Amino acid sequence: MMVSREVHRARPWRVNDIAGDFTLWDVWELPIAASNSGRENFRSFHDVAMGAFAAMPGERSLTGLLFALRDRIARVVPLDRHVNTLPIPGCRETSVGDRLGPGDRERSRATGSVTPGGRSPGLFRPVYLFEDESLHELSNDTVHALMHLGWVRRDDGSHTATLAVYVIPRGLLGRAYLAMIWPFRHLVVYPAMMRAIAGRWRDHCRERRGPVGEHNE
Repeated sequence: MMVSREVHRARPWRVNDIAGDFTLWDVWELPIAASNSGRENFRSFHDVAMGAFAAMPGERSLTGLLFALRDRIARVVPLDRHVNTLPIPGCRETSVGDRLGPGDRERSRATGSVTPGGRSPGLFRPVYLFEDESLHELSNDTVHALMHLGWVRRDDGSHTATLAVYVIPRGLLGRAYLAMIWPFRHLVVYPAMMRAIAGRWRDHCRERRGPVGEHNE
């Protein structure tokens, strides 16, 4: 389910303070529910979500095919010559992590990088991991992108998660690339990601308290 950008920006996420020059591209609520206790907290969800995301490009599915197609295009079009080394467009920093304060770095528990399908070590690098949100970033020749996960309490006391994507295109190539992939992201990639995360979360919850933990709406 999509979440309005206004609702997302109104929440006290740290990303909204350090990424004001980025465009909030998409915000989704994931189809999961959690008690926020024991193994059903945000840290557990974060690990489950990152595992699902990393596995997607290697799957035998339409999503895996799209990732493979992108790899082939990148051999011809310069999409990935500079991975996580170029400055953020319009800035000198190469990472939004440079915008974090000492307090942010002290409370962050971010480690390692997300490597979809086992390719390109360090492709998505962590910026921070807090008790209720996390941020990863990717920079290449087309875009500087941020992937944010947030932990949200519902009115009934349960918790769910949101996925938000922030972007700054890198020149004409970046704008053209984002326009080209937009329908594939919304019709194929996002739905597959939601299913994969929900399935893994359901399995994670079953290990502790039986077949609960998925929210169907």
